[in-house]
Amino acid sequence: MKHPWSSQRFREGARAEGRSEGLIAAAEAAADAIKRTNPDLPVILTLGHLAHLAGVPIEALQAVAFRKEDSYRVFRVKKRGTPNGVAAPPRRYRTICVPHQDLMRAQRWIAQNILNAVPPHPASYAFAPGRDLVGAAKRHVEAKWLVKMDVRHFFESIPERRVYRVFRSLGYGALLSFQMARVCTRLAQHQTSDVRLQEGRGDTGLPYRRHRQGHLPQGAPTSPMLANLVMWPLDRRIEALAARGGWTYTRYADDLAFSRRNASARGEAMHLAKAVEHELVKFGLINNREKTTIVPPGARKVLLGVLVDREQPRLTREFRNNVETHLFALANPKVGAAAHRAKRGFASTIGMRRHIEGLIAFAHQVDKDYGATLYRQLNAVDWNR
Repeated sequence: MKHPWSSQRFREGARAEGRSEGLIAAAEAAADAIKRTNPDLPVILTLGHLAHLAGVPIEALQAVAFRKEDSYRVFRVKKRGTPNGVAAPPRRYRTICVPHQDLMRAQRWIAQNILNAVPPHPASYAFAPGRDLVGAAKRHVEAKWLVKMDVRHFFESIPERRVYRVFRSLGYGALLSFQMARVCTRLAQHQTSDVRLQEGRGDTGLPYRRHRQGHLPQGAPTSPMLANLVMWPLDRRIEALAARGGWTYTRYADDLAFSRRNASARGEAMHLAKAVEHELVKFGLINNREKTTIVPPGARKVLLGVLVDREQPRLTREFRNNVETHLFALANPKVGAAAHRAKRGFASTIGMRRHIEGLIAFAHQVDKDYGATLYRQLNAVDWNR
């Protein structure tokens, strides 16, 4: 048990502090509700208790929970091409929201101690221990038919109310779940999420009908795992829908993939795509139709930047050429880091180095021997030239 809890020790300490029996009983009931849900979850009774556990001032969390301030540094990052060399989508930037120090510390504590203890749906392969891109790709190897779909503005489309429901489902009290949902979401001037979303008749006492909802900010350490947990019921429905037609389903963040190893027809693939889009819309998400792709037998099958046409995922030729060109230029005495950075348009040598390191890390996930060779070449680079 990662976070042991003793009702007896709590009761003794609370009585020593002069707490009333009614308050002690209420706290013990709240703790029991959490531990019944998952014994590895930490007992948290109030926002002040969370602040104490995370080691941050209560005032910092209150400011966020009461929407008194926007505790994020917001900036845009240009989107580069995908790993297999495909051009970036029309919106060539993504909005990144980095929490300020105290909020970052609290969110990291929530991510590590609460969200990390709750596994996502088996079809989800991103942002979870033991799940990765290669694992998702392996589910689709030797596919004859491949259908790829994408959710537009994925994090921004997940509203605060659904985050609240995640914490409630873990056994935390209504008020604390509301406050933790506020701590993990951001209220922006422009929102893509439907703040009028109604998911049932429960929890009508919450002020979501009167106030705008926040959404998951991309860049917060809690957002990826919360998105996975929010998506659980949708993953379950889509997996069942796909299985009825003989399709294998995986989701890697906002990328949905479906494959079949047996015979099919384009009409069946189109029907699947339309049915999945209907489920996304019902859930409040938007399918990016421009990125919906149906890949028939005989066509080149690239999923999440890797080829899945054989028994094991493989790096594409475009990817290999790209990373090898980087390393060749860096090692070439006639080029070097400074000239290559200028030619490729990187703002700094450090930024270029991190980009190349990211490419090699990706290669190492897919092909460890090849990745090890690339790392040896990278380690020999003189970055001061």
